[in-house]
Amino acid sequence: MTLAFTITLGNDRRTWPLDGETLRIGRSSQNAIQIADPTVSKEHAEIGRRGAEYVIRDLDSRNGTRVNGIEAREPIVLHEGDMIEIGKVLGRIGSDAAEQKTVFSPGKGLGSSLRLRAQEILAKPPREGAEASRLVHLLAEAGRVLVLPKPLRETCEEILGFIERAVPASRLVVLLSPPGGGEPVPMASRIRGAGRNDPLAISRSILDLVINECASVLVQDTALDPRFAAQQSIVAQSIHSAMAVPLFDNERVLGVLYADSRDLGNAFGQEQLEVLTLLANMGAVKITNARLLEFEQSRLRMTQELATATRIQRNLLPEPPRLPGWQIDARLESCNEVGGDLYDFHRRADGSLVFLVGDVSGKGMGAALLMSSTLSSLRTLYDQCPDPAELAARLNAVLHRSTDPGHFVTLWIGVLELGSGRLIYVNAGHNPPMVLDRDGLRRLEVGGVPIAILEGAPYEAGETTLDAGALLAIFTDGIPEADRDGEQFDEPRLIAALEAGAATPLDVLGRAVIGRVDEFLAGTRRGDDITLLLIRRDRA
Repeated sequence: MTLAFTITLGNDRRTWPLDGETLRIGRSSQNAIQIADPTVSKEHAEIGRRGAEYVIRDLDSRNGTRVNGIEAREPIVLHEGDMIEIGKVLGRIGSDAAEQKTVFSPGKGLGSSLRLRAQEILAKPPREGAEASRLVHLLAEAGRVLVLPKPLRETCEEILGFIERAVPASRLVVLLSPPGGGEPVPMASRIRGAGRNDPLAISRSILDLVINECASVLVQDTALDPRFAAQQSIVAQSIHSAMAVPLFDNERVLGVLYADSRDLGNAFGQEQLEVLTLLANMGAVKITNARLLEFEQSRLRMTQELATATRIQRNLLPEPPRLPGWQIDARLESCNEVGGDLYDFHRRADGSLVFLVGDVSGKGMGAALLMSSTLSSLRTLYDQCPDPAELAARLNAVLHRSTDPGHFVTLWIGVLELGSGRLIYVNAGHNPPMVLDRDGLRRLEVGGVPIAILEGAPYEAGETTLDAGALLAIFTDGIPEADRDGEQFDEPRLIAALEAGAATPLDVLGRAVIGRVDEFLAGTRRGDDITLLLIRRDRA
């Protein structure tokens, strides 16, 4: 029989067989058993073979290693069923022959049970007498301690600590249902006396009763209860009585608090069931708060990470260059914290200006990463590829190798000779830019397919001239495809906005175009990023 070490971290359950001479445990990926939890040190503990046995010892970790609650400062021999704490992460030693986990029996009968609605217990008036006074003090202490903000696992451990003082149980286990539903999983446990290696056996009908009907159930004699008849482990473990109560936070059942007893002289009664229900209710409220705290901390981390990503992405975008005889205005507004639109400028040694506008498929962090990769690749190719068609082809080769299928970049690249106004360009599947001059309006469409779609795709360069007074407008589809109740802003409105501001300073025109889009949306949230690059040649 080969032993294995199993943990449940969040919704992820992982198992490692103990099949080597030495297995390091820690947060670092260099460990044979990697546990990515902040309470786990980089090199936290070590499991090693000693003859036919395995032992575990702590490696001077920050938060310690415990076996069934005992600190593993010195090597401790591991047995099947041992509960291992690595920092605040709870694990279990099981076997590959029969993984140690919660066992549910299919029994349907009610047997020797006492069943009470949890809400009825919680609504009962307080008892009087010495035992009631002890309980009041315990509840008051639990209230003071459980109000402190702590992680979920630590909260579950603290709950069991108070219950252990109130209910004389052989085993106490907190089982929580995953947030998305599914089988309840053990989050914390306390084990007294012999039998610590035995699996936890709970009747399926009792579990369903507790969770679905918010009922507290007491089995006073498991030997007489038909729901445990098929559980040979119950007989072998000499479990005499058991209780299961809902972790009810006054709104919903989060899981189950289970207790059993092997002591014939210490059988559970209604009083213990009511005490366990009261403490479970307090614990459930705290568990809900702990989950909310973890969610809020996760949300804050995500917000901070998005803010950092937004700053990084903004810093990638250059300021428009100031060039004699030319006006340039560039603006990019993401619909989310990060986006997939981009623009760039590069001045070559011969004085020509390379500029571009692009739009990465998709949204969010994935699009932002591809946007960053596109800009990085372009900036290594600007001076290597004087022709924009060659530049597009080289970029396509780079991104096609490194980009997942289905992701692509539409891109328009121009190379402008500042003295003559000659413009050589490539349109790689992008919205055709517009040139407005004394001859009217024309679109710059010559090019090829979007970047990264087709390996070895050919690209063709087009050419035009920007005469004095000409206006070039390059934009992403967030402008013409801005949608309000199924109606799009579309190109005619964009052209009208450009023509209306033909004589205004370029920065004023840029703001006016974006303003018209927002005016059209009339408060409707933008569904895509918006980028607008305007270049105007001064009149002679």
